Amino acid sequence: MTVNAQGEDTPSERAEIHFLAALVDELMRKLLTAGLVSQADLNDIEAAVVARTGSAPRAW
Repeated sequence: MTVNAQGEDTPSERAEIHFLAALVDELMRKLLTAGLVSQADLNDIEAAVVARTGSAPRAW
C-alpha cells in the first residue's frame, strides 16, 4: 500500500480498504445468520473496533 507525496491514501489503497471492510461485514453477517455468533457478540466486536479506531459504532 502506498501514499502520495502529501502522505494521503492512494485510490488503490482506499479501494482495498473498502473491499476488506465489506468482506468483514459480509463474514460477520454470515456468522450471525449461521448462529455461530450472537448479536451481542457482534456488538462486542464492534465496541472493541471502536475502542481501537475511534470511529462511531454500528448496531448489529
